[in-house]
Amino acid sequence: MLNLLVLIVLQLNAPSLGQLCGGTLTGSGGEVTSHGFPNYYLHNQDCTWVIEARGGRASVTFLDFELEQPAGGAFGTCRYDYVEILSSGESLGIYCGNMNPGSASSDEMLEVRFVSDATFNAKGFRFTYKVQGAIEEPSCGGVLNDTSGVVTSPGYPDEYDNFLDCTWTLPATGVPVTVTFTHFQTETSFTGLTTCRYDWVDIYEDGTQLGRWCGTEKPDDVTSTRPLRIRFRSDGSVGDRGFRFVYEYRPIEETTTTVPPSKLPETEPTQISNTEGTTSE
Repeated sequence: MLNLLVLIVLQLNAPSLGQLCGGTLTGSGGEVTSHGFPNYYLHNQDCTWVIEARGGRASVTFLDFELEQPAGGAFGTCRYDYVEILSSGESLGIYCGNMNPGSASSDEMLEVRFVSDATFNAKGFRFTYKVQGAIEEPSCGGVLNDTSGVVTSPGYPDEYDNFLDCTWTLPATGVPVTVTFTHFQTETSFTGLTTCRYDWVDIYEDGTQLGRWCGTEKPDDVTSTRPLRIRFRSDGSVGDRGFRFVYEYRPIEETTTTVPPSKLPETEPTQISNTEGTTSE
C-alpha cells in the first residue's frame, strides 16, 4: 500500500519567452537586466541587445554579473551560459560565471548576446548603456519587446525636454506583465477642476484609459495580460525630473500538494526559475 502520495503541478501558461528578449536599444542611455534579475534567469535563452552609435560612440558597463560557472572550473571555457560582447560583428570577449565583462565601447555598433542552456542558472546580470555624440537623436517611446526592463523619461534624472509626446507599448503575450513606477515627478497643474493640464502620464489597458498622473502622484502598479500603453506628454514650458518605471513579464506558477509538508520525501527540491533589459529611453 502506498502511504505517500505527492502531486506537484506547475502551470506555466505562457508562450516561449525567448522571443521577447533582446532588441535594439534606441535611447541615449538606460539600464538592461536579464529576465527576473536578481533572481534566476530562464533556461534556453538566446537574446541580443543592439546599441548603434548613430555617428557618436556607444558604450556598455556591466554593474552585476553572475552566470553558470564555466566547464572545467574557474579557468574553464564558457560552454553553458554566457554573455558575448561584439563590436560591429567582431567578438570582444565571452564571459560566464563571475567574470564581469566590465566596460566596452564602439563608434559603430555594440551587441550584447546572452545564451543559456537547459540546466543550471544563476541571478543573471545588469548593465547600463550610453550613446554619446549621436548625430541622429533618438525618439522616445517604442515597443518594449524584452521580458523585463527599466524605462525612464528622456534625460532622467535630469529635466526632460519640452514638447515631448512618447508612447511605450507592452504587447500582449499571454503572460501577465507588471508595470511599477519607482520614481515620478512631473510639472504639477491645478486650475479649477482641471488637473494635469501641462505635463502628464496616461496609462491604457487594451485601449481603455486607466488614469492620468502628474506632479508627484505616482501611478499604482498595473498587472495585465492585455496590451498596455504608457504615454508621456510635456508642454512648451516648465519641465521636471520625470519618471522611472520597471516592467516584467512573469508566468503564473501554481503548486499543489496532497500531503502535509511533514510527509514530503527528504530530497532536494527541484528549482524552477523565471528570468530578462530592457530598454530604457
